[in-house]
Amino acid sequence: MKDKVAIITGGGSGIGRATALMMAQRGAKVAITGRTEARLAHVVEEITAAGGQALAVAMDVMEEASIAAGITRVVDHFGGLHILHSNAAQTGLMHEDALIADMDVAFWDRTFATNLRGSMLCAKHAIPHLLSAGGGSIVFTGSGKGLAGDLDYPAYGTTKAGMLGLSKYIATQYGKQGIRSNVVVVGLVMTEALDDNMPLEAQKLMTEHNLVDYLGRPEDIAEVVAFLASDQARYVTGASIVADGGFTSHSAVYADMMRFAAMQTGKPA
Repeated sequence: MKDKVAIITGGGSGIGRATALMMAQRGAKVAITGRTEARLAHVVEEITAAGGQALAVAMDVMEEASIAAGITRVVDHFGGLHILHSNAAQTGLMHEDALIADMDVAFWDRTFATNLRGSMLCAKHAIPHLLSAGGGSIVFTGSGKGLAGDLDYPAYGTTKAGMLGLSKYIATQYGKQGIRSNVVVVGLVMTEALDDNMPLEAQKLMTEHNLVDYLGRPEDIAEVVAFLASDQARYVTGASIVADGGFTSHSAVYADMMRFAAMQTGKPA
């Protein structure tokens, strides 16, 4: 990634922060975006302290003018653009994302404006600069919530399902011009906030359904994003790469059958 210029939306924490640090470590010039620069300063400091180049850019993905101005600022500062990691998402007030019959339409629209419309707008304004650079890579942060129905988060999940289609359209329309587009479909990732707030019983339940014996960390996702953004993935486009510890790859009764088998044999599941 030496001398590549990357924009990472929602780069102040979690997957965005981990990806920014990893790309910078591998030689990229990294611009991290969020609604306020102040919330991004600590990530810029981490990168520059390690000898990397980073820029904090205030950018609201719900506002097209803000996106256009933010991307232009990055290009003016670093001299080009090669990578877009569209990672910003609506994660606040998720308690409102419940039953469809009780859905607040304003919340639904706000979630779509951030997650799906915002991702489209970031791609819209990044693509001309990627073309000017001779091509590049767009990586969207998707979610397992977009692969199947669930009891909660229908607005969030529907936006992530739409993101799979958006990425395929971009890959199809601009592939011959050197732009690749892919989605990392993310499972449960233990950020600092989840470490502090998710009950251990719930963590144990989720781990039982993983095919690996642990829950993911932001760095696990950053590895996949960095690969897809790099020239090492030059033959990968229009794809969705699932990084969820195997959570969505098995029968829905997997953990229950493991416990049942343990009861029959007397051996731990």
